[in-house]
Amino acid sequence: MDFKNMTPIVVRSFHYDLNDEQKVKNEVNVSLRQVYQDLQDGSQDEGKNGKYFEIAVPFEVSPAPGDFTVSGVITRVVQFVDYFGDGSDLEPSEYQLLSRPLVEEIETLTYEITQLTLDHPVNLSFKSNFNELNKDNQKDKDDK
Repeated sequence: MDFKNMTPIVVRSFHYDLNDEQKVKNEVNVSLRQVYQDLQDGSQDEGKNGKYFEIAVPFEVSPAPGDFTVSGVITRVVQFVDYFGDGSDLEPSEYQLLSRPLVEEIETLTYEITQLTLDHPVNLSFKSNFNELNKDNQKDKDDK
């Protein structure tokens, strides 16, 4: 599926905390919601050439050994060219393609903030579990 980036990647929030007690957590999610583009005349473009979607990656991560936590939300708006569905029929590989630049932003911000705060950078390397999601969806379809 072809898509056009309509906005740059936006860091809606990014928070860094040292943990009082060590904890390990790895929650990185991807959400997709339809949006509309505001035109200069005040009207809205509902996507005659394809629908617009905001991809959001909310996250809360405390990598082992769990000394700190980063959390926040990173977003971007894209237009799916010649696509008029609701997003529920996208393939896991498409979700991965759309979300990977946002996840890389989390990795970069974490690397940079830990370089400053801990005096040594921490590399996060997220692996997607979209294939597991695909297996679950296929199992649900097979059960029907």
